[in-house]
Amino acid sequence: MTRQATTEVLGVHDLTVSFPDERGRVTAVRGVSWSLRAGEVLGVVGESGCGKSATALAVMGLLPHGARVGGSVRFRDRELLGLRDDELAAVRGRSVAMVFQDPLSALNPVYSVGFQVAEAVRAHHPGLGREEAVERAIALLELVGIPNARDRVADYPHEFSGGMRQRVVIAIAMADDPDVIIADEPTTALDVTIQAQVLDALRTAREQTGAATVLITHDLGVVAGQADRVVVMYAGKVVESGTVEEVFYTPRMPYTLGLLGSLPRLDGARDARLTPVAGTPPALDRPITGCAFAPRCPLATDLCRTEEPPLAPVDGEHLAACHFSADLVDRRPEDVFPPRPAPLPPDTPVAEQATPIVTAAGLVKHYRVRGAGLFRRDRGELHAVCDVSFDLSTGETLGLVGESGSGKSTIARLLMSLEDPTGGRVLLDGEPLARRGHARDLQIVFQDPMNSLDPRMTAADLVAEPLRVNGTGRREARVRALELLRSVGLSGAGSERYPHEFSGGQRQRIGIARALALRPRVLVLDEPVSALDVSVQADVINLLEDLRDALGLAYLFIAHDLSVVRHIADRVAVLYLGRVVETGDRDAVFDHPRHPYTRALVSAVPLPDPRKERARERIVLTGDVPSPVDPPSGCRFRTRCPEYLGGLTDAQRARCAGEVPALLDGVACHWARP
Repeated sequence: MTRQATTEVLGVHDLTVSFPDERGRVTAVRGVSWSLRAGEVLGVVGESGCGKSATALAVMGLLPHGARVGGSVRFRDRELLGLRDDELAAVRGRSVAMVFQDPLSALNPVYSVGFQVAEAVRAHHPGLGREEAVERAIALLELVGIPNARDRVADYPHEFSGGMRQRVVIAIAMADDPDVIIADEPTTALDVTIQAQVLDALRTAREQTGAATVLITHDLGVVAGQADRVVVMYAGKVVESGTVEEVFYTPRMPYTLGLLGSLPRLDGARDARLTPVAGTPPALDRPITGCAFAPRCPLATDLCRTEEPPLAPVDGEHLAACHFSADLVDRRPEDVFPPRPAPLPPDTPVAEQATPIVTAAGLVKHYRVRGAGLFRRDRGELHAVCDVSFDLSTGETLGLVGESGSGKSTIARLLMSLEDPTGGRVLLDGEPLARRGHARDLQIVFQDPMNSLDPRMTAADLVAEPLRVNGTGRREARVRALELLRSVGLSGAGSERYPHEFSGGQRQRIGIARALALRPRVLVLDEPVSALDVSVQADVINLLEDLRDALGLAYLFIAHDLSVVRHIADRVAVLYLGRVVETGDRDAVFDHPRHPYTRALVSAVPLPDPRKERARERIVLTGDVPSPVDPPSGCRFRTRCPEYLGGLTDAQRARCAGEVPALLDGVACHWARP
């Protein structure tokens, strides 16, 4: 953590940003003010659409044509708004640099990464020779943790993983030793281990350049571990700001309290219920009267609906925009936000059964990999899933976790008979799973509800369709569909709306209702909340828990977010390159991980608690996941294993390289912790 200073290097004052819309203009930023001091990290948080990225783009002068900007943005004593493009170009990179959310879009695919970093160096040092710039580029790539940077400097962006591309973008931001680095969602869609590497690279960038940093993110755990001060935005305005400890430990705005209550935590109490914020943010294409959060706030009164609260001091530099901020002292999220009612009870009592509903026995899935060109010869096999076994019983949730490419979604497709296994089998009630006829027992909920719902059908028709396909009459199917929509919290006129007219969380509820239409006993949930804002995510998680308890469902819950899995799962299986490396009871796996990979995963998950997060031991894995086309011999994790790379004897390392560890007592490691 950097030392705070009092000198302001970047100041945003009464900033407004609006964009043209078919119905007029959308005011995405409504009078935002904040300051960034020398050497500090300012975290900017809030739900999607709250104006975080629009503010950053306005600071950089990168808003699209047609955007209108008002207010003031000052870098030191210089006003940036209104500068010509050539004047802004002299500021970008040298004084204020930006790390974008999508590194693949930020990098030019036709130039090598070394060339792009070197050009960033030469952009503000025209007298520097090309060879000197390349050497500087190599040094920067090494600083941000690119392995074998000198050998990879000629590689192109598509030859790097997502985490490595993000580190290249950070190296470009460091190229001219800027005074300010604005990082816009730099860890979104990254695995927790890669996220830890990227955050480590950002920390290196701050230390090497001395830059103050604006960290824009939806992940409150990242902010807790990185930021000195926090700005919370809602509906285009700042609704709370203060030091990271003030905002996290003594929030004085209901919205902030709701965000913190919505978070599943790795250190959370067993079976603690999440406290979601009901409703959705207001549309910004029309004027807002009063407090923008009032329609979602349980504390709102007529005063809130008619008079907008100012962003006023509540304690020193701690500011909050709420008429009743004094009433929130020592209040918990569950004290303010009432719990959502449980779903409808099942039609028939849930019957327990002695044997598991679903059993996966020795599942193997390999794919042939063919080369390019006319003859497209086989280049080998991609080992997606290798000897994976587990079972699921009534009312139980098994969490599958692991980095991208570990085989989680492939296992889901094998269970649903969307693909045939190369080896092993799936059993339903002890019998081999037939390709047809098991839809009433197994259903799947996909990650992206928008892509899994027909945009031409209403919500009621989408839920009724599986019933009609399986022989239910039109009238009976509709009645049942409306019951299911009510059970997931959607009813009334909403049943006649189309998918694009719903929010992301509501669309996911439709997907869940559709999956429940045939009364399945098992739901395969493939990243069902990863694309949702934290408050919406909490609402969906609570719904899934209620449905499981009421209907006796068994869940296979696939996720890369270990905090969500810790909250909802009973048992956990950790996958690495297609193999289960550790499995067992949820609390045993998370509290006492025995495999080095599990320990690294758990340590990489940020906690939304500044004191705990900064006191934790962090295990940052080096390198990226090896290719499943050519996996390492023996233990597949050994090329990244901290124990193998630094803590074992030569004889022990030889065993890791030559012998595949068996899954014994829930862990597949030759040198597992007891």
